[in-house]
Amino acid sequence: MSASALVEVSDLVVNFHSRRERRRGSAPNAVDGVSFDLSADETLAIVGESGSGKTTVARCVVGLQAHQEGTVLFDGAPVGPVTRRSPATRRAIQMVFQDPAASLNPRMTVRSIIAETWRTHPSAAPDGLTWDAAIDELLADVGLDPDVATRRATALSGGQCQRVSIARALALRPRLLVCDEAVSALDVSVQSQILRLLAGLRAARGLAILFITHDLGVVRQIADRVAVMHRGRLVETATADDLFEQPGHPYTRKLLDAALDLEGA
Repeated sequence: MSASALVEVSDLVVNFHSRRERRRGSAPNAVDGVSFDLSADETLAIVGESGSGKTTVARCVVGLQAHQEGTVLFDGAPVGPVTRRSPATRRAIQMVFQDPAASLNPRMTVRSIIAETWRTHPSAAPDGLTWDAAIDELLADVGLDPDVATRRATALSGGQCQRVSIARALALRPRLLVCDEAVSALDVSVQSQILRLLAGLRAARGLAILFITHDLGVVRQIADRVAVMHRGRLVETATADDLFEQPGHPYTRKLLDAALDLEGA
């Protein structure tokens, strides 16, 4: 692992077996010995088909999923369940979910949704600005007009909802953004907009991004490195350029062929 790594995952094992299945060893692990690291200034994409274990890995990094073996370190300290973490660590790791509308409270305005993060974490509240002004700045940073603040999620498009979700995460000034299929529910044109937004925010704010996706077509737009998962294991890790130009594993080549077939369809 890199000495400068912000996130270090070593020999991670997660299973959802019953005790009887564990004793018999009759079912595979959902995540089976996964190791990788992520530095503070890069985007790592974890790619794999449905059921490969990539989202389970992301949930372990965030602290939403327990693991049976291995370690997950954030800035050198073990990552435990969200409920047991220090407020500073909870703020530092934020997640953007797959379904943007479902991740927002439909009864609250956008302004209330973002302000709620500061009520929960007062130490992250804006200094020198009113909350309304700070919310307007956050919305501008994600490409939304200030009048969106008075609207509810039910009145917004999918792309707008995802921008609000990103603004809510940014309100806590995180160091790591975990994006779980964050563009898969969006139209292709909106996907590109959100990917460009995330890349720009990473550069401007010094974020690390762990990007979970099944779609190699979006990876080249955002990732520095790519880790390919298959049946709970990492089968290949490479820079994005190397992976696309010289895939080393048969499963990676299969994913690339499928992506090219879809583009040509």
